[in-house]
This record gives sequence, structure tokens and C-alpha cells, in this order.
Amino acid sequence: MISQINKTTKVIIGVASLNQFDITSLQHSERIPPWVKEKASELASKRQLQFLACRFLLAELLHQHWSIETLPLIKAKKNNRPAFVDPTLPDFNISHSGDYIAVAVCQNGQIGLDIEQQRPRDNIEKIAGQFFSVDEFSWLHKQPDKLSAFWKLWTLRESALKLYAKGVWQMREVVINPDTLIVNATFADAFYSTYQQINNVHLSLCCNRSIDILQIIA
Repeated sequence: MISQINKTTKVIIGVASLNQFDITSLQHSERIPPWVKEKASELASKRQLQFLACRFLLAELLHQHWSIETLPLIKAKKNNRPAFVDPTLPDFNISHSGDYIAVAVCQNGQIGLDIEQQRPRDNIEKIAGQFFSVDEFSWLHKQPDKLSAFWKLWTLRESALKLYAKGVWQMREVVINPDTLIVNATFADAFYSTYQQINNVHLSLCCNRSIDILQIIA
């Protein structure tokens, strides 16, 4: 096995609104291979647009940063976590919420990504009491903008779970320091996190290695 200790970990994240895409252009895009278009054709129109837009954004990131012309073959791995069939290709993760999509690609590491379009929640503290730690709940209660604070903790938690292909039922196994972004969990010990709020969109990423190069394209 070739060690990755001295290799640079690079993460590129693309964020886009579905309003930037139209389904006809996506269906004719050379970046998207026939097998993706065929799978998309089985979906309802709105879901089809989302599905194709996510794959197109992934393909564009691969083209721009790794000189890959067409989206490579993808397979489902543990807990349906998607990955390229070719193990030499970068890791990737996809997320969507409301009108927004996000795709992250990682060279020399594994990642989990979560995006949430901010929306009102009447029961923030009830949900926090179910899934957040005592310290997280206390921090949330002190924040002047509780809604943004809630989505910060939520997306960080989701990205940590997605990094290791865990389910939402394991949310309570994740503990977050919202000030330092340090993440701990019972199922793993390698978390390197980043969080951004872009207007009304919350974006979190967890990597299993320290990130040397991070670029967000929005």
C-alpha cells in the first residue's frame, strides 16, 4: 500500500442553485454519460433536474481540476455511499436542499458534505434536545440567531455521518464544539471540519485528513 502521509489533500466544493440549470441542456451535455441520463429519465421532472445538475456539477469539477472529460462510472458502497468504480479517482460527496445543490471532490482523503437551505423550524430546541449534546444545546440557547446556529450544528453533524457512511440514527454519537469546529464521535477519531454560511445556505464538510487546499466555488 502506498502511504498518503506526505500527499497533499485538496478539496474543491461547488455550490449552485437549480435555477442555473435547465433540463434540456443537461440532457445534451457531453459531460454526462448515457448511463446517467438513462437513470435520470426514470425520475419525476424536478427530481430529474436535481439528479442531473448534481452529476453535471461533479463532472465539471473533475474536468476543471483533474482534466477528466466525462463523468466516470459510479457505484454504491457501504450504506449506499457513492464512489467511483476506479479507486484511483478522487473521493466525492453530494448534497442538496431546497433549490441548492453542493458537490465536493477530494484528492487524497475521504469526505462528507451537507448543505441546508435555511428554513424556519418551530421546534428547534425540541430537536436539539433529541440529537445535540448538553454543551451544544447550551451553546445554541445562548445564540442571538438560534436558527442559523441550529443549522450550523446540524450540517456539521450530517457531514460527519456522511464521511463514514453512518445513518441519522447515530446522530447522538457525534459531539461538536461549535466554536472550534472540533468533531468527535464514537465510530471514528479522524474529523477535520469546515463550515460556511453563504447567504441563507449552510455548508459543512468533514474530511478524514487535514485539508491542505480548500476551494469553494459558489
